[in-house]
Amino acid sequence: MAAGSNLDGLAKALGKGVKRDESLAPYTAMRVGGPADLLVVCGSVDEVVEAVALARRHRVNWLLLGGGCNVLVADRGVRGLVIVNRATSIVFDGNTVCAEAGALLAMLARQAVERGLGGLEWAAGLPGAVGGAVVGNAGAFEGDVAGVLLSATVLGPDGQVVERPNEWFEFDYRLSRIKREKPGQRSVVLAATFGLEPGDPQALAARASEILEWRRTRHPSGATMGSTFKNPPDGHAGYLIEQAGLRGCFIGGAQISELHGNFFMNTGDATAADVLALIEYARTEVKRRFDVDLGLEIELVGEW
Repeated sequence: MAAGSNLDGLAKALGKGVKRDESLAPYTAMRVGGPADLLVVCGSVDEVVEAVALARRHRVNWLLLGGGCNVLVADRGVRGLVIVNRATSIVFDGNTVCAEAGALLAMLARQAVERGLGGLEWAAGLPGAVGGAVVGNAGAFEGDVAGVLLSATVLGPDGQVVERPNEWFEFDYRLSRIKREKPGQRSVVLAATFGLEPGDPQALAARASEILEWRRTRHPSGATMGSTFKNPPDGHAGYLIEQAGLRGCFIGGAQISELHGNFFMNTGDATAADVLALIEYARTEVKRRFDVDLGLEIELVGEW
């Protein structure tokens, strides 16, 4: 935990844009979570780099949020500084596109399809930002970040900004080198460059529309983190949860979706504790019924 004097010094260095004791619920897709000691919203890559540097200089723990998907923030909040990345530039150059980490992945996919460039249709309608997608190797419909990423601009633990090739990330299923790093010592994705393939615009648009319709009819809308658990080998987490009879199950204000067993919902007044209790209940029941251990795809952050 950062000392008060360290927080005060960091707050002064960050300037008038910093917020104290700011609830994190509005900054997460699940709409739950307690306050951050300090919070700053960064509109550019340079601002993100500066905020991380200042936090390190003042010896204050920091956490980066983009779209706020795939995370569950504790009701007690996060000690230190939370940096919300709103750097969203997307620039196409021939068959490549460079997107800043705060850009929405679904927006990137839509713009690629509009330009007749294939490779990101699987991301149509997928929640979250580019930075988190790279760290978690987001994917669907037999596509993923690992298959299209050329390189990414990364801020390392040493404060240096370096361009890292695809191979550096050591991608695996919903996993990357950065996600394996300790939370307090993680590298930061600032921007990512993807290699795409020219295609028939009408065919690409049709495929993207098909995927959007599939999500609309099978994934719930509203406050959800996206997929809660990773799919086990040769299986699907949602199917196992549904077969365990847990579709629609409630704990407090948290509910397992009626549409998809791997989506946990905030019905309006859920706490993070409700959500976590429901997650653990589902994991326990699937283990009891099918002897399958479900691993989290989301990350738990803050003071639990």
